[in-house]
Amino acid sequence: MRCGLTLACLFLMCGCGIVDPVETYRAAARRLHFSLERVEPKVELAFPLNQSRIRFRFDIEVGNDSDLRLHARGLDCKLSLHSADQISTIGDVGLPGGFDVPAKGRVSVPLELALTYQDIQAAWRPIMDVVQRHKAAAWKLDGTAKLEALGIGFDVPIHSTKNTNQ
Repeated sequence: MRCGLTLACLFLMCGCGIVDPVETYRAAARRLHFSLERVEPKVELAFPLNQSRIRFRFDIEVGNDSDLRLHARGLDCKLSLHSADQISTIGDVGLPGGFDVPAKGRVSVPLELALTYQDIQAAWRPIMDVVQRHKAAAWKLDGTAKLEALGIGFDVPIHSTKNTNQ
């Protein structure tokens, strides 16, 4: 009995990774996969023209292959449009609220990004090429998901691309 207690104490003091439950959650979080499922730009014209906006609604599908339920405290991402001749940064979007990803499950996270006329001037032509002229391009989402396990926060990278002809 005494030998078993000594071994257990020694095992705990060594800081073996097997004992670290947060590392188990981090490993599960690294296996998450993110997919940009839908991007819907909508032009909202107003008069005067500088009051116009473009609103982007999109969904990120988050898949969890692990046996652990994971909790995300939020997302920080950058949406860009990649066409044959240029890359246009559309804007930054965040999700301050959290969401849960069930074990062996999937969840769809809706996001929205609204840009004013002044914000969108640089990317206007590529966006109109995709929206009105149906030219081939790819929406790209890059950022981080802010996860939490046992009160400890950590970030997981998000990278996803969706072709406009899908």
